[in-house]
Amino acid sequence: MKGLVVGGGIGGLCAAIRLSRTGHHVTVAERRPCFEGVGAGIVLAPNAVRALAALGVDLSDHVLPLPAMEIRGKRGIVLRRFSTTALSPVYGPIWAVTRPALHAALLKALPPTVEIVTGVHVQTMQETADGVEVSLGKSRHFDFVIGADGLYSTVRKILTQGQIRYSGTTCWRGLTKNPGFEDGLELWGGNVRLGVIPLRDGELYYYLVKTARKREPPLTWPSGFRSVFGSLGTTFEMLASTIHAAPPLHHDLEELTTPTWGCGHILLLGDAAHAMTPNLGQGAAMAIEDAFALSDALAGGIKGALVRYRSLREHRVRKVVLGSRRLGAIAHWENPVACFVRDMATRLTPTFLASAQYRSLIVPGIELVAKGSHATSETGM
Repeated sequence: MKGLVVGGGIGGLCAAIRLSRTGHHVTVAERRPCFEGVGAGIVLAPNAVRALAALGVDLSDHVLPLPAMEIRGKRGIVLRRFSTTALSPVYGPIWAVTRPALHAALLKALPPTVEIVTGVHVQTMQETADGVEVSLGKSRHFDFVIGADGLYSTVRKILTQGQIRYSGTTCWRGLTKNPGFEDGLELWGGNVRLGVIPLRDGELYYYLVKTARKREPPLTWPSGFRSVFGSLGTTFEMLASTIHAAPPLHHDLEELTTPTWGCGHILLLGDAAHAMTPNLGQGAAMAIEDAFALSDALAGGIKGALVRYRSLREHRVRKVVLGSRRLGAIAHWENPVACFVRDMATRLTPTFLASAQYRSLIVPGIELVAKGSHATSETGM
């Protein structure tokens, strides 16, 4: 079948790779005039790592395996240390990489049969009896369309408006030189939160989150940031010593209140379908998993594909969305008594229970990818 993928981000490119390799003729339409990786850093959990490997995406020269992740309280007390080294033999590694490097690797992995069209906007889209007529400057016909164009998806707006929910937090992200952080770290400080992720070649991905009204005025560097995040003490000062201007990326953290999977011959993927807060580090992973689920759903033809796709993804995605929302709320508790109880509960959580929670987050994605890869090998595609 002929398919159009609208959006050339992580999810869109993964869908294009997967669909092309399972026999579809794929066009990727990107509104920007050229493909340039944007963003700061990203943590790839084992479910994402396994999926990218199955797609033939080579990140070996760009990733840094993270040996451990820590959550600390406001005074720097370790609430939870998660040794990824111990679990890697079972589930696979956790990788840290820059988003531009990931994007470049995805482009490199695209089969040569994939048509890429840049600098185009979807103007109109009309379902027909046997497909979809899409205006991309000129009218073109496709058997199906995949909307992978993000939270503010044009494709989704053509189908339904979709309600966007503000999480109550705003986030700054950037890359800088690593002043000496060895492990991934997130520091909870009431209405503020700080995270650092070591990268290859002495780089560091960082993020700063605060409780805020929507569309608050930006903070000035360094005085405005120090007045807000200075309560995080030496960790913030260690990070700030390497930063010479305000973080380049600033976004209010938003999500879709209800997932929207598509309609008829038009299907949605990633943030266009189920944008979530980044607190579990699973947003990109869910989009990558979607690519496999879409391929599986379309294997039986376009008729019934939406129902099959939704059945594969709805329960899984809902669980991750709610878990991410819940963790973000807990991390920003401000009541001292509530924070004390939260910190004690986090510190005293048995290792077996924490491992079970991790397994429930990772394993469904690994199983989805394994099932899809096995089916592909059996058909010889």
